[in-house]
Amino acid sequence: MKALTTIIFLSLLISSAIAQDFDSERIPIGDINRKYDFCMVKLDKIFDTKAGKEITYDDMISELKNYRIVLIGESHTNQLYHDVELNVIKGLYEAGKPVVLALEMYNPKQDEALANWVSGKTDPNTFMEQTDYLTTWGHNYRYYKAIFDYAREKHIPMYGANIDKKYTSKIGRSGVASLTEEDLKNIPQIDTTDIEHKFLIKVMMQGMDATMPDQFNNMYPAQSLWDAAMGESAIRTAQKHPEATVVLLAGSGHVIYNNGIGKIIQKRSSFSFASVVPVDVPIKTKEKGMMEIRKEIKKEKAEENKTDMPHKEGMQEKEKSPNPHMLMMTDDTPYKIVVKSYADYIWGVKEVKEELYPAFGLSVKDEPQNGGYLVERVMPGTIVFENGLKKNDIILSIDGKTFENTTQLKKYLQFKNWDEQLSFSLLRGDEKVDLSFIIKPVKDDE
Repeated sequence: MKALTTIIFLSLLISSAIAQDFDSERIPIGDINRKYDFCMVKLDKIFDTKAGKEITYDDMISELKNYRIVLIGESHTNQLYHDVELNVIKGLYEAGKPVVLALEMYNPKQDEALANWVSGKTDPNTFMEQTDYLTTWGHNYRYYKAIFDYAREKHIPMYGANIDKKYTSKIGRSGVASLTEEDLKNIPQIDTTDIEHKFLIKVMMQGMDATMPDQFNNMYPAQSLWDAAMGESAIRTAQKHPEATVVLLAGSGHVIYNNGIGKIIQKRSSFSFASVVPVDVPIKTKEKGMMEIRKEIKKEKAEENKTDMPHKEGMQEKEKSPNPHMLMMTDDTPYKIVVKSYADYIWGVKEVKEELYPAFGLSVKDEPQNGGYLVERVMPGTIVFENGLKKNDIILSIDGKTFENTTQLKKYLQFKNWDEQLSFSLLRGDEKVDLSFIIKPVKDDE
C-alpha cells in the first residue's frame, strides 16, 4: 500500500501541474527548431508543429503510419484525452497499419492477462482481477473501457509498458542508494543527467526542488526510472512486432517535449517516433492584451461593413479579396497558445471543469479489521474528505453492502456516478457512525 500511495502522490503532483498551477505548455525546452516559437491550437483541430500548420485528422493518420512508435499523452481522468487515444488507434488500424498497444497502467508481469483479454478468453471482471487493475492503476476503469474493448474486438496486442511500482516507490522514499544489487539487475539504466528533463520535472512537481529539496532529489530519479522503463518497453515491443506501429499510452508528463519517454527511445534505439498530445482549450478566453485588440478590430470591421457605400452614384466598388490577417483576427474559434516543441501533433480539446466519473480520494488497508476495512488515508479536498470520512475510520459497509476484500470495495466505488446517494456504515473508535451524502463535485475555492 505504501508503494501505491507514493505513486499516487507523484501522479497527483504531475497531473495538477499540467492541469493548472505551473504553465507546462510554454516552456522553451525540447527541439531546438521549435522551442522558441508558439502556435495557435484551435478547439477540435490538430496542429502539426514540425510543418508549422493545422492539418486534418486524415493527414495526421497518414503521417503517423510512417513512424514505428507513436506516443500519446493523456490526462488520466479526462475522457476527451482518451477519445483522442482511441481515435488515433482506430485511424491507424482502419488505414491498414498493424497496431500494437503499450500501456502505462500495466507492467510486463501482466502481459499474459492482457493476451487473455485480447484473445477473448476472459470477461471484463476476470480481466480486471487478473491484471489487478484496481491496485496497480486505480483510475476509473470506464475511462479506458472503449480502448480495451476495441483492442479485443480487433485483436490488437496489448503489453504492459511500466515497471513494478516497488522500484519507483523505493527510490521515491529513500533514493537510488536504497536499491540492492538485485534491484539494479531488474531495472533499466536511470539517467538523471538531462538538464531539460530535470527542469520539466521541477515544473511538473510545482517547484518541489525549492520547497522540499530532499524529497525532490528522490522523486526525480524515480520519475526518470519510470520514463526509462516505458521507453525501453516501447523499444522491445517495436522489435517484437517489426511490421507494426507501437502506440504507447502514458500520462502527458512522460510524453511532452519528447523529453521523457521520447528521449529514451532516441538515445537507446534507432526507431522513429512521434508524439500526439491533447491540450485543454478554454471556451472563453480571458481578454487581455492582444485579445482586447482583436475584439476592437472585429467591432471596427463590423461597423465598416455597415457604413461602407460607393462614393459616387453608379460606381460599383471592386470586391475586395479577404485579408488573411484580418480573417485570423476576427476568427471566434476558441484556441490556446502553446510552444511548438510541446509535441509533434497537438490536438485541441474542450476544457472540462469536472471529471466524468467521481474519484473519492481514500485508501484502505487490505487486511480486514473489526469486521471492516481501515481507512488508511483521506486525501484533502476530495469528495469523502469534504463529506466527513476520517483517517482510521473502519468501513463496515457501503450502501448496505459488505465486501469480502478491498478489491470488491474499490470496484463498487468505481462504478458509482455523480448525483447518486452514497452511504457508509463506519466504526469510529468504539462508536458506530452512519455517513450519507449525494455524490457531488468538490467546489473549487477560487
